[in-house]
Amino acid sequence: MYLIAKEKLVEKHITWREEYTDKTAFLKHQFKDIVGPGSYFRFEGKSPDGDEYYCIIGPAKVHAPRAKYFAGVRKLPATYSAGGKYFDSMDSAATYARETWGVPTPKDLRPYTSAQLYGISQKVLEWKKKYDAGDDSDKQDGD
Repeated sequence: MYLIAKEKLVEKHITWREEYTDKTAFLKHQFKDIVGPGSYFRFEGKSPDGDEYYCIIGPAKVHAPRAKYFAGVRKLPATYSAGGKYFDSMDSAATYARETWGVPTPKDLRPYTSAQLYGISQKVLEWKKKYDAGDDSDKQDGD
């Protein structure tokens, strides 16, 4: 009996582009304000056979005891969130995404570590209160 391995996403030669939905644009803005620029990315990609995917690279587990960075991918259309791995740095998450799925390394990627995520749960709650209260003077279009 022969087993045939599935083709890895990196071998599918997917064309990736940075793309955000309304929800993920909100997260990009939020993490830019809390962690800093270059701390959250979302990509969409299409393979030559027509399959479409999305990839997330950024902070995760923000309300868990120890926040981490995450790199995950999911085939579109998606009902569930992306599956992937957790890391102690943005560099590691981006490297994993590049090597595993062929996602390009973002030009504005910053070398954030878990130190930048310390206390992020409270910072997220405070940021959301400020944002919901309408104090969004630092908002920029496209963030």
